Amino acid sequence: MRKIFLLHLILLFTITCFSQEISKKEIRKKMKAKEIIFKDYHGEEMVLAKMKSTKKWGLYTISTGMEIDDFSYEEVIAPKFDSLSFFGTEDRFQIVKQKDKYGVLLLPYEIEDAADRVNCKFDKIIHKKVDSEDFVLIKESEKWGLIDWFEGFYIVDPIFDTPDEVPLIKMESWMVETFKLAKTKLKADLVIFDPNNGDGALKARSKKTKKWGMYQFLDMNMEEKELIPMQYDSLNFYPFNGKYTAVYNNGKVGFYLSYWSYDEQAKQTVACKYDDYKRFDTDGVSKLAVKKNGKWGWVDWLTGEEKSEFIYKSPDDLPYPHYKQNYWFDD
Repeated sequence: MRKIFLLHLILLFTITCFSQEISKKEIRKKMKAKEIIFKDYHGEEMVLAKMKSTKKWGLYTISTGMEIDDFSYEEVIAPKFDSLSFFGTEDRFQIVKQKDKYGVLLLPYEIEDAADRVNCKFDKIIHKKVDSEDFVLIKESEKWGLIDWFEGFYIVDPIFDTPDEVPLIKMESWMVETFKLAKTKLKADLVIFDPNNGDGALKARSKKTKKWGMYQFLDMNMEEKELIPMQYDSLNFYPFNGKYTAVYNNGKVGFYLSYWSYDEQAKQTVACKYDDYKRFDTDGVSKLAVKKNGKWGWVDWLTGEEKSEFIYKSPDDLPYPHYKQNYWFDD
């Protein structure tokens, strides 16, 4: 009796396995697919299928029954990609391939024409996730840049030799139109918004000279206001309510007054000739220490006049800054 029972189990297992294999073949035949991969996606059966007609991969939802005649399927993504994957539960896009080029496919459940929006034109794509933010690095003509993964425009032009050199610039939705306008009007290859003040200020690098400047686009006509001319190797954003900021040329630092404080009088007041600097708040008055030839001293940030000898090894060794620091030219 036990042998008969075991024989029935073996026979049932064999029939089941055979039926599953036949079922898969029949599904493949009915879909006219060369390869199929099954997955349950949030309770819905889905299939990645490489179709015989296109030799490309597509994504489909399927409905199965007891018989192959009960089987039906619906196209989610047309079979047009050389590589395609199932979307993860938190994925907002995936990297796809066409004719040895790569592009970004948005989530088709949210974007109806997601497959039609794909532009596979990049030599390589790297997806980085930093602090829950998605960054898409692209390689084009042997150079690396950064694109907006949703709209596809260049955030950073492909101008870097390696992906590690590309700055990961976060692009908020409110920045997009200003960003595009700034790149065009300023003929810039890099545009970076001030991450702290939130007042529309941005720094931009000339595509031709590779020099940085600072601008603001605020009025209704989106006319730019030049805060710092495009003539520095690098520069810092102004501190909150700061009267001046650091600008750099040839590895040396100087200082430029804030347009918001000085309007048309804003200019570079301290030449780019120092190696380092440190701000001090002395009894509520902003004082500036700078380093020159390995030694530290005080400088008047409004006029550029040096206010001490440069004989101190560190900013902490500096004597108390007894000099008067004016805030306005007419004081």
